[in-house]
Amino acid sequence: MATQNNGVAASVTHTQPLWLLAEVTYRCPLHCAFCYNPTDYDKHTQNELSTEQWINVLRDARKLGALQLGISGGEPLLRDDIEEIVVEAKKLGYYSNLITSGVGLTEKRIQAFKEGGLDHIQLSMHDITEEINNFITNTKTFELKKKVAAMIKSHGYPMVLNVVIHRYNIGHIKEILDMAEALGADYVELANTQYYGWSLVNRNQLMPTKEQIDYAEKVTNEFREKIG
Repeated sequence: MATQNNGVAASVTHTQPLWLLAEVTYRCPLHCAFCYNPTDYDKHTQNELSTEQWINVLRDARKLGALQLGISGGEPLLRDDIEEIVVEAKKLGYYSNLITSGVGLTEKRIQAFKEGGLDHIQLSMHDITEEINNFITNTKTFELKKKVAAMIKSHGYPMVLNVVIHRYNIGHIKEILDMAEALGADYVELANTQYYGWSLVNRNQLMPTKEQIDYAEKVTNEFREKIG
């Protein structure tokens, strides 16, 4: 980012895309109450782009100037061609990021991603408690996610933990940050719930209070100061 001489950030106008987010599927094994998937997503699952179509998207975006690629969903690992997409992304010169719930990430696949040139992995976490994780996702995936986090680190990947914040977990921000540190996360993304799709339907149950937001901001700033 360019800065003015007085240290104030100057406005920057980009004439080309820098980041391509490839939502390769709406399918997902989780059923998160805060998901921004369209509520009629099942109507779209038969119309996913093919492998070759996605590779053409990558090529076109690269020609436009895109430098980074996020491979997302839904859950991208429900497709069996992600390894091929990763290899092509590497050939095209992308910095690539797999954005996953962790469901479907096996030793075999993560090794294939490593060999194919995947640069880093973002893993979603939902809370420090199994109860809230299972409730908000309607799945029993809490222990699986911790195992996947360890697998990611064992393969030498930079790991981002993404935590979507809502009424049910915002009171656990301190514990969530402590958990991320214990899991060896290189970066933590505390993401605001995006209120469309399913999260819009569930908005009244998900929206945190002003007091909760103030608490979360205080705790997060204290954590930033602690880790420098």
